[in-house]
Amino acid sequence: MGTYAIFDGISPAEQERMFTCFQPVKQQFSTGETVMRYAGTLQKIGILLSGRAHLSCVDAQGRENRLEQLGPDDVFGEMFTLPMESLHYYVTAETACEVLFIDYAHVIKRCEKACAHHSQLVHNLFCMTAHKARMQTMHVSVLSQRTVRLKLLTYFELLCRYAPGRLPMSYSALADYLSVDRSAIMREIKKMEGEGLIRIEGKRVELL
Repeated sequence: MGTYAIFDGISPAEQERMFTCFQPVKQQFSTGETVMRYAGTLQKIGILLSGRAHLSCVDAQGRENRLEQLGPDDVFGEMFTLPMESLHYYVTAETACEVLFIDYAHVIKRCEKACAHHSQLVHNLFCMTAHKARMQTMHVSVLSQRTVRLKLLTYFELLCRYAPGRLPMSYSALADYLSVDRSAIMREIKKMEGEGLIRIEGKRVELL
């Protein structure tokens, strides 16, 4: 559901020069590998260059909750989530991934060269932070629904509005995202299809 990219308005040539300012580090990750664990302070920003990943948290009872699905050009890090101290947050690679890491301190410090691309990147980060806040508000709206059906219908409505009606995750991941058992989701989806409320072909969802 992302509509912003970290390098919007920054040419490839400017990106090369930007690397001198920000001193980013590229890393490769394998499927299932932990990409980043969140600290209690703002430390670094991760940019997913390729592959898929997801952000999860574990509560005090050891329950894992999936918070966000990540794809190419998505960003992650403490500044986008403001993690609670009592929870453990981490990003896991769903496929082989390439990630660009930038220290938060390099982003917020004053650029000695007054680079235009530095200001543009900071602007992009603010836009992406606002967008992520909206996505998290939508997540809360979905979770606040009282039944599995209402959760699914609310999620599918948002999906059709912001992401051309295409599921960005597996049904197992969707179950984690909705905090509902996968079998309960599949039963409800079959009922909704039988009642003519939705049509699902592959990963494409249509509200009828």
